[in-house]
Amino acid sequence: MKTDHTAEKWIVGHQVDLPEMLAGREARAARQQKLLERYGAPLICFTLNVAGPVKVFPLSVRAFYDGVLAIGVKLANEIGEEACSYMQVLDHPWGHEAYYVVEEDALTVKKLMTDIEETHPFGRLFDIDVLRPDGTKASRQEIGYGGRTCLICGEDAAFCASTRAHSVAQLQAKTAQLIAAGLSAEAFIEAAAQTALIREVLTTPKPGLVDLRNNGAHKDMDVDLFVTSARAIAEYFGKCYVCGRAHKAEPASGLLKYLRPLGIEAEREMFEATEGVNTHKGMIFSLGIICGALGRCGYDQKSGLRTDAAAGEGLDAQTLLQTAGEIAMPAMMDFMKQAEEPTHGKSQFARYGLSGIRGEAASGFRSLTEVGLPAFHGSLEQGLSYNDAGVAALLALIARVDDSNMIARGGVKLAGELKAQIAELLEHPWSIETVEALDDLFIQLNVSPGGCADLLALVYFLDLL
Repeated sequence: MKTDHTAEKWIVGHQVDLPEMLAGREARAARQQKLLERYGAPLICFTLNVAGPVKVFPLSVRAFYDGVLAIGVKLANEIGEEACSYMQVLDHPWGHEAYYVVEEDALTVKKLMTDIEETHPFGRLFDIDVLRPDGTKASRQEIGYGGRTCLICGEDAAFCASTRAHSVAQLQAKTAQLIAAGLSAEAFIEAAAQTALIREVLTTPKPGLVDLRNNGAHKDMDVDLFVTSARAIAEYFGKCYVCGRAHKAEPASGLLKYLRPLGIEAEREMFEATEGVNTHKGMIFSLGIICGALGRCGYDQKSGLRTDAAAGEGLDAQTLLQTAGEIAMPAMMDFMKQAEEPTHGKSQFARYGLSGIRGEAASGFRSLTEVGLPAFHGSLEQGLSYNDAGVAALLALIARVDDSNMIARGGVKLAGELKAQIAELLEHPWSIETVEALDDLFIQLNVSPGGCADLLALVYFLDLL
């Protein structure tokens, strides 16, 4: 039976432990009490129903802010523009919260909020409590509604929860599918890009790279910095998609001039968020081009992306990446003309004929189709977890790709020796402990395969589509 990896794909982020969760509940109750005492009016408290220890992830953030917007619009339309005397949104690791103080009868407000829960595309995930000034909750039953229904089977939600009728993984998968299906293509691509970037940094262990085990061969980076960076640049990828869609009547090679200003702005936002650390410059280039190609190819998440040769609906990954190669070709041509300039990439091209990420992109991301995707999906078919399949794909990429970051740090000879060592490792069954030993070696040698890490993020992104 094929394993469903939907939850592992999409539910990425900080895992809340029990003490943190209990502290969050206490803080929420205290905040509610404080607001009720201060204003003496009905209070709306809006959160999301999210199963499992990860409460905040790119899709959940999208759903939450859609809910914030829906509540604001509902109150303004039904009660008036001045309906709220107080409104606040809080971003906690244990979940987002929004508070509204409303000068209206509590049951009237509860009816409006229940309408949102019943009709909004993400309403089943919304938990919109309405508290009276004395702190008691207005109930759905008081306004003629029944209890909440189960996200999966449609039966009574309280009964399913009490009997644990569905696993956390099933609930997480359904949550991800519900949100993804309800987003615009632009918003979906933003969420997928951010998820892929976070999934890459969380993949553990990775030789010489930042992960949950350590910071690899990096003194100025850690997991939190990569997550911050991914959040800061997420909207850029949606803009690239829109740009590709807007200019799809033009030759693909002409799209780069429209994408470049977006990329420059994304780099500025990245450096501002990371205080000058280059976390995702390569991804701004490569993933930005792929997102532009998605727009040009008319991608729609409802049809999806096919990452193999099987017939069926959806955009074919080969077609997508060939289009991306056409978009990237002008960048490669410019790079070759300026190869004599003293930068790492250009000096490597002059000395070794290595073209780095520009050459990879111009080739139609051949390393993805020939190495990364086959290794990743083959590992999943063998029963590996999503994380371990990512480790396998990364090892395959390191063994096959001339990584300019490795060469810049260790030289072409050492990079070649490490590639050969990993290629030999892959000839036999390997363990996570073996990869941890490789991680220690890469750190000792101060080598980091950052280019292959970017390719792994692209593997995750394509798989999410």
